[in-house]
Amino acid sequence: MNDESMQDLVPDPDQTGSNVRRRVLRSTVALPSLVTLANGIAGFGAIHFATKPLPPAIIAAGEGAAATWIANNLVIAAWMIFVGMVFDALDGRIARMTGQTSEFGAQLDSLCDAVTFGIAPAILMLRTVQAELFPFVGEVDILPQAAILGRAVWFIAAVYCSCAILRLARFNVENTPDLSSHLEFKGMPSPAAAMTVASLVLLHAHLPTFTEGWRAAHWLSQTVIWAIPVVTLASALLMGSQVRFPHLANKYLGGRKSFRYLVCMAIIAVGAIVYFRFILVTIAMLFLCSGPANLLWRKIRRKRIDKPAEA
Repeated sequence: MNDESMQDLVPDPDQTGSNVRRRVLRSTVALPSLVTLANGIAGFGAIHFATKPLPPAIIAAGEGAAATWIANNLVIAAWMIFVGMVFDALDGRIARMTGQTSEFGAQLDSLCDAVTFGIAPAILMLRTVQAELFPFVGEVDILPQAAILGRAVWFIAAVYCSCAILRLARFNVENTPDLSSHLEFKGMPSPAAAMTVASLVLLHAHLPTFTEGWRAAHWLSQTVIWAIPVVTLASALLMGSQVRFPHLANKYLGGRKSFRYLVCMAIIAVGAIVYFRFILVTIAMLFLCSGPANLLWRKIRRKRIDKPAEA
């Protein structure tokens, strides 16, 4: 969702006699565009691993081997989404540092974001839930024909994909280049929504590695798998909403901060190293709730301000 390429748009010579002249892209800058395309390729990789068919040898090995093979591929798909997030953060910064922002860069970025943060998380959620909740029959079907629950999960995935694409289109129309417009987002940003889905998938795949303690509890794993489609639907609806969300990098990491603030960030960083997947899910869920919480707080403050005026 960042502008990152320089373009040279000129009128088409074949259209000079018409009232409406078609613009033709003559040149563009390579580096920011390649970084943006890397984001789209990461999304393509996530879709590939999430939908990778089971090899015959794995099917012959039995249900346990198939479940492990599917889980490993889903983990790779989730990490590919995070790789896409890294490239999505880099392309805009490279473009602004080199003075190469343009309309072409914005459109290219949104197309790649639609793949990495729209289609890929929807498919990842769909495959993860189906692999866990539906019996193994030699292959995982994208849409189980006999399961109402399977159709509901497919519906949630389709809603998420649609809301992500609509949110990106709205961002392109309403986006302005000034910094003040990048301190917050209207609607949940698609990379944050994708991070929420991917982080839950990583956590669910990580829990079976524990054999004792609270992290090995069966109820925790079941809670996570049922939370994935619910959180995906909530993320989709928030992407299509008018709810305001803060820009984390510009608001919380940019500019000068107090020493106490740096200490708090250091504690969070250390916690992320020790309990990476749990901290990642916690951050994602806090951001998911921050938009509705801020909206509710603003309404409460507005009522408190209006009451003395009415009295």
